[in-house]
Amino acid sequence: GWRRGLLTFYRATLADAAAEMNRYNERKIVITDSGAAKELIDGTFPANDVDLFGRVAHSVLGLHVRNKGDGIVISR
Repeated sequence: GWRRGLLTFYRATLADAAAEMNRYNERKIVITDSGAAKELIDGTFPANDVDLFGRVAHSVLGLHVRNKGDGIVISR
């Protein structure tokens, strides 16, 4: 999928998925607590859509997501 600009995660920790997303974006995803970082995520995301990643973290995992400067911050 990465050749088409997609990243697919299956039972990946949020921290690992965020690190992979950060490789492709100037806007960074920052996870501020270890509990949120250990949450598991499944899905296919456009590699350049940090906002979609944040919306999924909020709506599916119930995490708090806020825009901050040049990225988003995810926490419990």
